[in-house]
Amino acid sequence: YEQAFSRAMQSRFYHGRPPEGQVDVVRQEVADQIVARALRLQEARRLGLKADNGAIQATLDSYDERYRNSPRWQAQRTEMLTVLGQRLEEEDLLRQLEKRIRDVEVPDRLQLEQYYKAYPGKFTEPAQQKVSVILLGVDPSSSTEVWDAAMTEAAGLVSELRAGADFAELARLRSADRSAQTGGDMGYLHAGMLSPAAQEVVDALDIGVVSDPVRLLKGIAIFRVSERRQARLRAYSDVEQRVRALSTRQRSDEAWEVFNRRLASTTPVHIYPESGPSVGE
Repeated sequence: YEQAFSRAMQSRFYHGRPPEGQVDVVRQEVADQIVARALRLQEARRLGLKADNGAIQATLDSYDERYRNSPRWQAQRTEMLTVLGQRLEEEDLLRQLEKRIRDVEVPDRLQLEQYYKAYPGKFTEPAQQKVSVILLGVDPSSSTEVWDAAMTEAAGLVSELRAGADFAELARLRSADRSAQTGGDMGYLHAGMLSPAAQEVVDALDIGVVSDPVRLLKGIAIFRVSERRQARLRAYSDVEQRVRALSTRQRSDEAWEVFNRRLASTTPVHIYPESGPSVGE
């Protein structure tokens, strides 16, 4: 238990002091995890599941071969192989048990359609914008003078564009973005694909309007939106395979959760707490 608790503390509060009250929370979580593991192993054995001894022995042999020149391994070989073998057997039983519980029937057509209607957000294409950009690249560590010069250059490009210059041509000639070879065309983007600063500018643009220059991490950018698409729920026939996969996964997760709750509620569990080491130890 203390080893598991120590690992949990290190992974959660690495080099940091845990907030007040969190140590007890972690202790309880570790205890719950150990109890849950014990209950699952007990159930796996009750069901008569058998570990794959051949695979386990092959793994043990690989460890023996890997560490055969290690003095520590040679000194503790028998003990370590015994402990490792037991651990491998338990992990194999736990994998078999979870696979058995999660092996649920695939929903029928009616159930799939009900799932599709219940979770439309999972099958809706987000709103998208067809965005083009001209990026004047600037190293983030450049001086203020360099950034100001790039901003001045970008302002000149904006003037040319608003006077009728071809956006795609200027992008091919001047842009440092990888979209330059396609005339600055970044394709259809949905929210979250651009940085917050760029997204704010793009969202405020009218179709076909060239933006003012905006400073981003890698330079000064000029944006244009040529088209907007509203969010669209895809037809069931187009997403049936995804509906089946998501619905089956949900049923599998629910079966696993119900199984674990049943184990916890039907098995008497008594935990005898002892005072553990202080946070500083």
